[in-house]
Amino acid sequence: MGYQVRRAQPADAPAIAAVARETWAATYRGIIPEEVQRAVLPQWYAEERLARAAESGQSAFFVAEAEAGEVVGFAQAGHREEAGDAELWRFYVLPDHQRKGIGRQLLQACLDALHAQGPVSRLFVQVEAENEGGRRAYEALGFTYVREYPDELLGHVTQMWEMCLEPAVLRPRAEEA
Repeated sequence: MGYQVRRAQPADAPAIAAVARETWAATYRGIIPEEVQRAVLPQWYAEERLARAAESGQSAFFVAEAEAGEVVGFAQAGHREEAGDAELWRFYVLPDHQRKGIGRQLLQACLDALHAQGPVSRLFVQVEAENEGGRRAYEALGFTYVREYPDELLGHVTQMWEMCLEPAVLRPRAEEA
């Protein structure tokens, strides 16, 4: 099965929200209580909010589509205030489509777009310490552990890992030739 990565469009918002709901349920089962997920998802992944983010073009926001046009993953990243630093804010692929290279394609699209907006020397991501699958996926993409810290989400405290993509990995695709 082939996949296509393209910039997110406002019309993708319902599909992105659906991917978020499905991947959150699978990823955070036993890590983030269901009642917290039910409260957070409608806020963080409100279709209007996703549509505005896709329309604004201020962040690197991409979707991955299967051959039939179904959105099966998405990623969103942006520059931090400190020069050269960026962060991967959202990064999800449906469970049935994981481990097929989609995440790597989404990450590369985000990196290329971020480089087009300005220099990037470090790309950070935050992941729950208990999310072993997520940590392994980020490590496979080149991210390394930076620190662990507590975070609160609607009264639920979880331990988070901050990870950083190695600078040598951050070259834009065009420079690799």
